[in-house]
Amino acid sequence: MKWGFTLFSAVALVACDPINKGQGEIASKSGEQLSPLEQAAIDAGVIPDVRNVSLSGAFERQSDLGEDRFCAVGNDERGYQVGLLAVFGPDSKCEALGAAERVGEDVRITLDSEQECSFTASFDGVALKFPGNLPSSCASYCTPRALLDGVSFSLVGEGDAVARSTRGREIEDLCPGS
Repeated sequence: MKWGFTLFSAVALVACDPINKGQGEIASKSGEQLSPLEQAAIDAGVIPDVRNVSLSGAFERQSDLGEDRFCAVGNDERGYQVGLLAVFGPDSKCEALGAAERVGEDVRITLDSEQECSFTASFDGVALKFPGNLPSSCASYCTPRALLDGVSFSLVGEGDAVARSTRGREIEDLCPGS
């Protein structure tokens, strides 16, 4: 019994080894083979295969403060036009237009309708997440006491047609076309 416990502990440690951790993730981002666990989850329909999901579509997040919106029109080959609205109350918001390029789970977003603001967000096929520490130039898209840092959105509709129906506050059509 003691030997079985030791073998189990060794297997568990190898599985949690920080040196090996993330190798499947790196492989999936670069287009190589996924880890067996990731592939099993995709095959079971538990997670989407991010390699076969487009960023094109409408994303939202509901809160007590309002409805945040993000949209993307285009494709992985030519890039995307994007627009966003993050609401922090009736008079507090961030609203912007820009472009995006996607490589695996990384989305390089450049907002360019005010001061240029560039950062890399993550997209897992369902959720789009902005990093928690954006460049200070990103604040030019926000009213006082509002920031885009750490904002996230969930996919609510796929495709350019759905994205084109996304409305902002001051910017009527956040994703007018490609």
